[in-house]
Parts: sequence; C-alpha cells; structure tokens
Amino acid sequence: MDSLAHRSLVLAATAWCCLAGATINATPPDPAVLPLPPVEEEAPAVACEECDKVERPWVALEQDASGEPLFEIGAQFDKGVYIRSTDLDERPYAMYIGGRLQLRYTGFARDQSTWTDAAGVTRDVRNRSEFDAERLRLNISGTAVLPELRYYLIFDGDSDGASQVDQLVYFFAYECAEGVEIAVGRWKVAAVRQWLLSSRFMRMVDRSLATEYFRPAFSDGVWLWGDIGDACHYEWSLTNGLRTSSHPAFAIDDALSAACSVYFDPLGPFGPGDVDYAYHCSPVVRVGGSFAFSKSRDREDAGFAIGDDSFLRLSDGTLLNETGALAPGERVLGVETMVASFDAGLKWRGWSFTGEYFIRSLQDFTATGPLDVQQLYDYGYHAEVGCFLIPKRLDINARLSQVSGLFGDGFERSGAINWYWGNGDNDRVNKLTLDVADIVRSPVRSGPADFLPGDDGLLVRAQVQIGF
Repeated sequence: MDSLAHRSLVLAATAWCCLAGATINATPPDPAVLPLPPVEEEAPAVACEECDKVERPWVALEQDASGEPLFEIGAQFDKGVYIRSTDLDERPYAMYIGGRLQLRYTGFARDQSTWTDAAGVTRDVRNRSEFDAERLRLNISGTAVLPELRYYLIFDGDSDGASQVDQLVYFFAYECAEGVEIAVGRWKVAAVRQWLLSSRFMRMVDRSLATEYFRPAFSDGVWLWGDIGDACHYEWSLTNGLRTSSHPAFAIDDALSAACSVYFDPLGPFGPGDVDYAYHCSPVVRVGGSFAFSKSRDREDAGFAIGDDSFLRLSDGTLLNETGALAPGERVLGVETMVASFDAGLKWRGWSFTGEYFIRSLQDFTATGPLDVQQLYDYGYHAEVGCFLIPKRLDINARLSQVSGLFGDGFERSGAINWYWGNGDNDRVNKLTLDVADIVRSPVRSGPADFLPGDDGLLVRAQVQIGF
C-alpha cells in the first residue's frame, strides 16, 4: 500500500509541475490572429464493386476505361445544342435541340368592304394592322437504339392558334437501304412542291396564294422517301387524310389518302430553297411533279362535316361543306379529291426562277339532296423570280399567283426584299423580310400566310426570322 501510494504521489506531482511550467512559459496569444478553420479533406474515391472501377463523386460526362468521354456536348448551326455519342456506330444515341422564331407585322388595307360567297352569304372584309408570332418552334431530333433509326419532333406555337403549343410533327424513320427510309408518325402529306419546301427558306414572307389553296397539310401515317442515283428524289405517303393533324382519331373517316412526289436535278444539286443563295456558277435546274388522292365521308356524329377535308373551298372562297354552296339548301357530305401539280426551277449566278402549276378535281359528291354540279375543276399557278444584289446578303423577288375555277378567279401580285443578317456564310435562315402584295378576291383562309377569304386590297408584311 505504501509503495502504491508513493507512486501515485510522484505521478500527481509530475503532472502538476508540467502544467504549471506550461502555464508560466506560454506566450500570450495575439488577439489579432484568429484560429484557422479546420482543414476539409477531399472526399475519397469510392470503389465500385459492380464494375471494378473507381467512381468519382461527380463527372461531367461518362468516360470509358481509357478516360476518353463516351458523349460530347456542343452546338451546331441550324440544329441547336446537342449531346451525342463520340462513336455513333457503337453507341447510336444523339439529341439535337434547336428552335425557330418568326415575328411578323401584318397590315391589310381593303379595296372592298364586303364579299358574297356562292351560298349567298355576305361577309365583311376588314382592315388589319397587327404584330404576331407566326412560328415558335422547338425541334428535337437525333438517333436512338440503332444507327439507322432517327427521330424528329416539332412543338409549334403561334398567335393564330391562341398562343397554344401543339405537337406539330413526330416520326421515327428507319433507313432500310442506302438512301431509302421508311417513316411512321406525323409529317407532311407528300404533295405540292412549295408545301414540301421548309418555311425557313421562303422567297417571300410565306407561301403563295395558289399553294395555300391547293396544298395538303400534316397527317398521321406511313412515308417512304429516298433517292435514285444522284439526280432523283421521291416521296410517298399513306395517311389518314389530306389535313387531319387537328382532328381526334374518332372524327376521321375510314378512307386513307395517298400521295406521291418526285423531282429531278439533272445538272447537279439544286439545293434547299427557291433562291440561289449558293450563287451557282453553272446553271442548275429542277423539274418535278406531285399527286394526291383522298376520299372523304361525312362524320357529323363526331362534329366534323366531310371528315378531314372540311378545309376545301370553292374558287371564290366558299367552304365546300357550307349549306347552299353547290345547291340551294343542300350540303355536301362526301367528296373525292384529286390534286396534281407540276413544278420547275432554275438557279444561276444569284438569279432564280421557280414555278408550279396546279389542277384539282372534286367529284363523286354525296349530299343531303341533288346538286347543281357533279364535278368541279380548279386551276392555278405561282411563278417567282429573284436576284441577289449582294451575294448571301441582299436579294429582291417578285411573284405572280392565281386560282381559277367555276366560281371566279383570285390573284396575288407581290414583291419582296430579304436581308440575311446571320454571321455564317451558309446562314440562309436568319433574315429580315419585307413584302408587299396586291390581293384580288382571295379564295383561301391561311393563318401562316395571312390570307382571308374575300380579301381584296393591299397586304404588307414585315418579318424577322431567327433560327438556331
């Protein structure tokens, strides 16, 4: 016990002496110097038991075993921003997100205050002065699953559609042979050349009066398109109708519509658009033709008269299915529609000439009673010419367009100027357009082109287009 007590006293004395010495000899802390915060160590790498690799807490892009990225992020003009595989053959996944905006001013000064349609109804012709957004589009495209399988989506909004965004386009396209694709989804019915041309590349603010009268629109169905050699391109479509994208499925009849289009470039590639933006040193020409057939039946039970073809109008602007249009008190319930067109174009040294001639036959009518006519033929054309005053910067253009039929004639005479303000040598998308048109007895209603039935007067449009 004495030995244990002695050792305890010695240890206690030693500890007291050390504490006292440290207190006596310690330097007082400098109040101006603050203690440093504790050092935060970097999070250690975590071993991945499943793949025997080392996972970092966060990486921008996935990498392979050698440290090379499997995907890349960037931007490409006229396609937008993208994320895509660095090896599309091995990993065929890519997504491009782009967009386009058309902001427009439209002014219309009438020459006539009213017009009377074929059914005897008199309507007002109104002056207009307005700003609007015509095409607000988000485009999503790319490849998935297989290198030969691509997809395309367009979401579209505009002031004409009450500023609502709709699913304008969607399809998958599979390349079943070199240069040959089959597509399923919603796209343009394959007829009328200027309709098949992208609205990004219009010579004027929008398409011609005749094109808007005779053209089809978007529909759901199946497409086949491709090339024969270097000079021939073709498109075929089998769809629900000529214009069905805004109709629910139960409101569409059981008769499918067929269409086809083909063109030839015998002197070399004609290029996109009507104008000679590329400034061809040697002449290039394009000749082609289109055909579409549709049979529509009444679907009053679903609220849509004569199915998808309720857009059809007579050459004075009267809706075909309006009561009294073809006979007093009677209304058309069904019709067969055939549309054929022939087109040609020339580009050389900044000059360009394009045109298209249309024929439409309406026949095999069914109605609530006897009609005064059994078949209707309408004809029309547009002819356009343009020239670049400053290559790839400034051009001027002119157009004549006409629609003729049993119920009268309609005309468009217009001129336009384009200023291409983009930075790139190949940027034909970003531009400012001003056009002036003399409209006589418009037979068509078109939100995109700002035409209304009965319009008779001066139409002025100014538009800025931005695309990426």
